[in-house]
Amino acid sequence: MDKDTTKSTLNELLNVLDEKTFSKIINVINLDHYVKKLTAYKFLQLFIIAQVNEKKSMKKLAKHLKDTEEFQTFIQMDAISDSQLSRKQSLLTPAIFEKVFRHLVVSIQSKMKSNEPILRDIRKLLVIDSSTISMSLSQYPWATFRKTKAGVRLHLRVVVTKDVTLPDQAVILPAKHADRTQMNKLVDIDSDAIHLFDRGYTDYQQYDVLCDRGIPFITRLKKNAKIEVLNEQIPDVENHIFSDQEVILGNEQNGTKMQNPVRLIQTKDSEENDIIILTNCFDLSAKEVGDLYRYRWKIETFFKWMKQHLKIKSFYGKSQNAVYTQIWIALITYCLQVLLQLRLNHEGPLLDVKETLQNLLFKPFNAFVKALFRPPTRTSNGRKKYDWEREFQHIVRQFDEREVEHLDDLTYDPIF
Repeated sequence: MDKDTTKSTLNELLNVLDEKTFSKIINVINLDHYVKKLTAYKFLQLFIIAQVNEKKSMKKLAKHLKDTEEFQTFIQMDAISDSQLSRKQSLLTPAIFEKVFRHLVVSIQSKMKSNEPILRDIRKLLVIDSSTISMSLSQYPWATFRKTKAGVRLHLRVVVTKDVTLPDQAVILPAKHADRTQMNKLVDIDSDAIHLFDRGYTDYQQYDVLCDRGIPFITRLKKNAKIEVLNEQIPDVENHIFSDQEVILGNEQNGTKMQNPVRLIQTKDSEENDIIILTNCFDLSAKEVGDLYRYRWKIETFFKWMKQHLKIKSFYGKSQNAVYTQIWIALITYCLQVLLQLRLNHEGPLLDVKETLQNLLFKPFNAFVKALFRPPTRTSNGRKKYDWEREFQHIVRQFDEREVEHLDDLTYDPIF
């Protein structure tokens, strides 16, 4: 490793989050008073490294530090025990790392290039959803949400464009808190972006507030909804729009009736299942609303990426502070990787950045850049295209050669 650690890949990853910037962001006086070795900033550095390398435990992280000279040079300590890491994790408040996450989100948005509009003049789509992280009830009793289950829920708002999906706002709570209780925190009342969320956020009073404030939204309708139809447009069957109605939702008798009219659009998903979309976007065509709703899966993909490539499915500590801190640092690590990708103008998948970081974290930065942009070397002709016509002819031959009364009686014998 180059003796000048400022040229290391890890140092470049943390370039936007040095110790001075960290202290300014958190703005906590005497946070490390009398602390000589494991400061809050060094703790953050250690846990970012643990996230990049997906370390299974603090014991594994401590062993990595003990065995790796480059690691010791960077962090300026020879060793640390997992018990020291555990104590520090329980002492630090998660709010510190939440501030760091929000700072990085603002940094990403300021560096993003203007992306192609998703649809007409719609440059910004905010998608809201949550993901539950299940945990052992016996080890995490503070996170109980059912008789036999415990867990925390990551409520998230992401910015979606045609090119990227980025975290924009996050709330971490025990899983007993329903999705709709977090609507006020996740809706951006100062933005003219369209908000997209699923049926878990159903709240007619909140819908009225959004309508009154002129905040556009798109969601799904619950099956038991009470509907009063005001008028109906001609269906556009060619574009898979089977119904387009202006309606009033709710029941006046139980005080749930909405004051504002909304729009119901019936369409089908890719598997031909009926989908009823609810929106207050009357200026868009029904097809445009349907196309926008399909972007809801972007946040599902984001959650899947997080759970597969960062350490948030199992935890290093048992306390609420420890769990929340680990999730915030996972989000911080994601943001740092995105910032590095933007800085290098890398147009490939973020997973390439993550895996190259994992392999070359303590190597010189120029080696990382060279590896990241190295063109692929192909030694074969690639995966052969599936010959559907040949397969079909094979099935037909089987059918012709056998005496069967119905196609269902034919035992399918594939050739591939």
